Amino acid sequence: GTETLTTFADYRVPQILRHKGILEYLPSLAMRVDQEQEIEKDSYDEISIRASTVVAVEELVKFLNQNPNTNENSFTDVTVDWYLWQVGERMNQEGMMKPFHRVRTHFY
Repeated sequence: GTETLTTFADYRVPQILRHKGILEYLPSLAMRVDQEQEIEKDSYDEISIRASTVVAVEELVKFLNQNPNTNENSFTDVTVDWYLWQVGERMNQEGMMKPFHRVRTHFY
């Protein structure tokens, strides 16, 4: 089932995780992202953003499922991803966040 899937490490989820202070980019990467410069596909920077996003969402899921008021395994990577993506979409449309990272790829 979906409980075995991981988050979709696309562009919106790392953008909101960065906005909320969960992900922190090196200053050189932050500058490139903020200036909307393209990041090379399969580069260390792209892989780092994607891998960090997966780990961050997994840790959020663990944290949310530890709440005594929550049924065990109520949250999954997919449900948290969907929530973050929806909130991130809205915040981005309202101009509340810095830009997302740009990678020319067909995987998003």
